[in-house]
Amino acid sequence: MAIVLDIRSNRKDVTEYPVKARFTIDRRSYYYPVGGSYSKQDFSEICNVQKSKSPKYEEKKRLLEIVDKYKEMLVNLNPGHELTLDAVRMVVEGKVASHSQESFIGIWEEIIHNLRTENNGARYTTAEPYETALKSFKKFLWNENIQGFGVTIEHIKKWECGMINGGIGKNGEQLREKSDTTRGINLRQCRAVWNECRRRGYLLQTKYPFSNSEPGLVAIPAPASRKDCYLDVERMTQLYNVFINKNYPATWKRNYVKNVHESLGLFLVQYLGNGCNLVDVAQLTYSQYFFDTERRAFRFYRKKTRLRSKNSSEVIIPIIEPLRRIVEEIGAPPKLNAPVFPQILNGVTKENEIRERVSNENSNIQDRVIKVCQDVLHWEVRPSGTWCRHSFATNLDHAGISRSYIKESMGHSEAMSVTDRYIATYPLEKQMEYNSKLLNLTPERTITKSDIKKMSKVEMAALLMELMEK
Repeated sequence: MAIVLDIRSNRKDVTEYPVKARFTIDRRSYYYPVGGSYSKQDFSEICNVQKSKSPKYEEKKRLLEIVDKYKEMLVNLNPGHELTLDAVRMVVEGKVASHSQESFIGIWEEIIHNLRTENNGARYTTAEPYETALKSFKKFLWNENIQGFGVTIEHIKKWECGMINGGIGKNGEQLREKSDTTRGINLRQCRAVWNECRRRGYLLQTKYPFSNSEPGLVAIPAPASRKDCYLDVERMTQLYNVFINKNYPATWKRNYVKNVHESLGLFLVQYLGNGCNLVDVAQLTYSQYFFDTERRAFRFYRKKTRLRSKNSSEVIIPIIEPLRRIVEEIGAPPKLNAPVFPQILNGVTKENEIRERVSNENSNIQDRVIKVCQDVLHWEVRPSGTWCRHSFATNLDHAGISRSYIKESMGHSEAMSVTDRYIATYPLEKQMEYNSKLLNLTPERTITKSDIKKMSKVEMAALLMELMEK
């Protein structure tokens, strides 16, 4: 790329020529006017002037600034792909090609499509926030008729204002305001799309709309803290005791009690199972590892991170006694490579169907566990499945367990070296010991004949009453 005089003229009486930016690829050139016209002599003097006091020095500075501007454009123009004069022309002139993908909305839709289809839909879940954000963007800006890359900071601000204050939809319906959390998620997806457009060479001449420090730009709310979204060991123990004792209200119908019991069990499995998500619980199997450890541990790879690093997404779940009791009660009988909880997916295998089944089951579990909290334990908290993961990490941390163990057991460990793959960082016995701190269960008393002979009549009567209650 160079700033040149465009001397391509057939006229003989021409004394001045227009100044243009010339882009050349494989000996083919594209010229774009940048303003100004000079004789060959004047242009040569402008290019060679060195003294800042010279009137021609200011013009040289202007031309150098143009060079810097186009340099940035070219460096960021669709890296990793073939550079063409058509692509250069498009970004320089701010034009848009005819097919739909080469537009702001089109690239947004392309990202959604790619996430839904990538690796047989393994990133299906990641696509959903982009899709939700795009629907919101279109809903609040329905009357803006944004074409190509004609999106501006004013559009983003109008959308933000609508999410804060609500608005009127295309058909006159009232659009409700969004929470700071939802607004932050939507704006982050939009920012990712904007950055992708710039990576491809678009929107480089449009003011960047996002900044949490520069006045006048769109500030994206920080994600809400989740530090308080957990149940401590005592409360988790109470929920476990409700499950074991089936302590449900007599007014509940039999089928509802059955559904609540299973949902409460799956909630506790997520907690006792190293805080794993329901999508991982749904695809947990009785693998060979389960039998190799004499049925004392599960092994799986976190669905959320397995594409990025299979080794660091490996999770070993020690089957402590409370978890074993739950699995035996609501899980399927052990069979090699069979699912532990087949009732969650009910045989579906397609990614979108899995996502739908897990989403519905998550909703059911949350509603039913909240009902247990309210009607049985008389709590005011409203825990969700996400609380299981936070509770697992927080309760082990409060119990003084090493954070490196917590990270590893949750599938957050760093990528392993070749040597690390052959060395168990935490032996299964240690994992059993650590995870046993997730509940506060009083060990059952062991009464011997010698103990009974030493008891008074009052102590014997108390023991008899205790045994009768059991």
